[in-house]
Amino acid sequence: MTATRRFPGWEIIEGAGGGYIAIRAVQMPEHSALSNVRCGATLPELFKHLEEEARADSNGLQGRARDRAG
Repeated sequence: MTATRRFPGWEIIEGAGGGYIAIRAVQMPEHSALSNVRCGATLPELFKHLEEEARADSNGLQGRARDRAG
């Protein structure tokens, strides 16, 4: 299974200095609790971050601000 099939909605590229970068195909709003870019030193590390992102998305965090302090 390719990375893009495993994580639809993300484009995964190799970083210029090493590692991997995932960029969300459809950007999330600025105050969303979800990320538009995730990075990892290895593909397994990046996949772990994308799995965390998928869990947060499925838990309905997309509409919550990351920092509600203030």
